[in-house]
Amino acid sequence: MSAKRWRRLRQTVQILGLLFFMYLFLIIVQEQANPTPGYQLRNGTHLFYRFDPLVMLTAMLAGRTLIEGIPLMVMTLLLTLFFGRVWCGWLCPFGTVLEWLSPKKMKAKPSKRAEFQLAKPPDSWRAIKYGLLFTLILAALLGNQSLLFLDPITILMRTMTSALWPMLSYGVHQAEVFLYQFDSLSPLLDPLHANLIYPLFQDMQPVFSQAVPIFLFFAGIVALNWWAERFWCRYLCPLGGLLGLLAKFSLIRREVGEQCENCALCLHDCPTDTIDPKNGYRSDPSECLVCYDCLASCPHNGIAFRRQWPNWQLAAWHDYDPSRRQALTALGAAVVTVSLAGVEPITKRQPPTMIRPPGATLTDFEALCIRCGGCIRVCPTQGLQSSMVEGGWQNLFTPQLVPRLGQCSFDCNACGQVCPTGAIPPLPLEQKQQTIIGLARLDKNRCLPWAYNIPCIVCEEMCPIADKAIQLEEVTVVNANKESITLQRPHVIKQLCIGCGICEYKCPMGGESAIRIFAPTEAGGEV
Repeated sequence: MSAKRWRRLRQTVQILGLLFFMYLFLIIVQEQANPTPGYQLRNGTHLFYRFDPLVMLTAMLAGRTLIEGIPLMVMTLLLTLFFGRVWCGWLCPFGTVLEWLSPKKMKAKPSKRAEFQLAKPPDSWRAIKYGLLFTLILAALLGNQSLLFLDPITILMRTMTSALWPMLSYGVHQAEVFLYQFDSLSPLLDPLHANLIYPLFQDMQPVFSQAVPIFLFFAGIVALNWWAERFWCRYLCPLGGLLGLLAKFSLIRREVGEQCENCALCLHDCPTDTIDPKNGYRSDPSECLVCYDCLASCPHNGIAFRRQWPNWQLAAWHDYDPSRRQALTALGAAVVTVSLAGVEPITKRQPPTMIRPPGATLTDFEALCIRCGGCIRVCPTQGLQSSMVEGGWQNLFTPQLVPRLGQCSFDCNACGQVCPTGAIPPLPLEQKQQTIIGLARLDKNRCLPWAYNIPCIVCEEMCPIADKAIQLEEVTVVNANKESITLQRPHVIKQLCIGCGICEYKCPMGGESAIRIFAPTEAGGEV
């Protein structure tokens, strides 16, 4: 097969991989909008996490358990041992996005590249990804997963869930509102809405409290492409660091033959700038993404990817590759990170308003949660939100229920089904409906029947518990017009409450609800 065909094949695989990632994302968006009681999500929704060895390894180390999907992780490792970093160059959806968002016109004309580009970062910066990798693994050994928000699959999924897809949904619906003002466009807009807009967005108006910081983090990574193409993959990606180390052992590597005439075309086409003209235009297998751009650009057929057996040798070590000093530094960083998170006061790490998804208290949630946002993506009420530092640094980007935005739906157990590591256990619906995630507390100083003698029984009506965790007491009071009226005042029966939050969500009181959900460790009842 010719070099250009190999490159087209890679680009085709990239497109199919990203489309498959989007397909898995969209089928959940559609299913979670109108779930039936106890519905089951389709298999494969967390397939990319199963292929991600960084996610799988750190979750198993931190949770001290085996996770379903190990054979898929092994496939990625074996693929790397045979061919090098093909995951990064062919399959990683985040890498594909970064490649497509690179300023390719800047590399198309080498003579003008320096005029518009900042000074290239030094090669020593490539060591950063190895430092992050070791720190992640060592922290996981100590039971801490705080830094796993740097995994590329979790970055893309979290950004799609909490920023990009909500932005697109909002923009499309606002455009529809504007265009529907023109009656002449209705015959065109109605079928478009019915056949495309509604199936994609389900008329949902997502609200995510951390959309701005999550988007800015993603945008910052993309913006670094203008400093150095695929900056993230070269210098920062911890998964790339793991696969890069394995690529040192790869059985098929890039080689430069005698036909090379030092034209340097391959040097300017390499997306990771790993081709070294001082070493005969050879490259480091741990930095090569097997993109075949150099192969396609060589006019003299001086480059080939060849098997290394029977004379296989470990690839040469470079100054930026991991050293004993770097490993010790990473160990120290991991210990410091875990220690700092551990000495935060319990009121910071477990604040009374930190409501976890159902079943999270049954597992080592903080150790198993990989901050992927999968549970947030499938929550039909949008009550699950990413946290920032509300629960301390070790809980960064972990999910929490915000009942004022949406309750934990009584007939839904989707978050447990989609969790790739078991941090949220896949509880059967009947068990989930009995699992306590919080306790309701009534504020009599804000409740309409208590504070203002205004009739209201919304919280009792909405309570999904068969025996009603909110019960009413009939009393006779004098209203603002000096009239004697009979009304019903709610009381929380904390022995029955599971903390689903629908009472807080539906409370008609403006601003802060008159009835709020707090963590199960907090005393329930009334204030």
